[in-house]
Amino acid sequence: MNANVGGVVPLSTVDWHGKSAAVIFLNGCPFRCGYCHNYDLLTKSNPTDLELVKKRIMESKPFISAVVFLGGEPLMQGEAVTEIAAFAKENGLMIGIHTNGFYPEIVSSLIEKNLADKFFVDIKAPFDDSYEKTVGIRSDVVISNIQKTIQVIDESPAELEIKTTVFPEAVGSKSDIENISKWMNENIKNKAKLTYILQQGKGGNSNDPVFQKMSFLSPEEMDVLAETALDNLNGGTVFTQTDEEGRVEKKK
Repeated sequence: MNANVGGVVPLSTVDWHGKSAAVIFLNGCPFRCGYCHNYDLLTKSNPTDLELVKKRIMESKPFISAVVFLGGEPLMQGEAVTEIAAFAKENGLMIGIHTNGFYPEIVSSLIEKNLADKFFVDIKAPFDDSYEKTVGIRSDVVISNIQKTIQVIDESPAELEIKTTVFPEAVGSKSDIENISKWMNENIKNKAKLTYILQQGKGGNSNDPVFQKMSFLSPEEMDVLAETALDNLNGGTVFTQTDEEGRVEKKK
């Protein structure tokens, strides 16, 4: 089988906190978020035999404990993710998947086949009219698909990490984070396995001149948003992720 592969990182310690992983980037994404820093993968075409990807995984195997899928949106290529994940599992490796949540059926299939140990899901904005603006497409199923994806993961044994990237002039107000954290509090039942990351958005790596010129929040301003999340989320753990301080757990 061929897949549209954006690249393979043989060893990463930042894409699954606490684990060393080989990272598989898959091209393509249904969204067009202005701040995307992997924009070159959105429309890139690089047909690659999956046997080459498996070979790269085996070269990394002595040094890793997991395989992580990134993009783009890796679940656009569900069959490729399933094949690589099954191969990795057969070789004793854990599977992490970063996703925008648009493909709940594929998430469900991977869980049923025991081919995913952790999902990293973006909630890019409050679940209102601002979501379609943030992701750059119009679709009646964007919000419902993302919510369904989170529900499927919540009801499974897989771990769940949710991330919101915040910009002061886009998504990043206290009201935005309050809305998102209240939704999570009301709809995610298994909070013992929930992690919520507030990531400092920086537009310098994007391809959008609006975001390139946009200011970014300081660690102190990020702390205020973390406090808002903690005030509305009864359970789970909350972290900020900034260039200045790295990943820091926040508590009441």
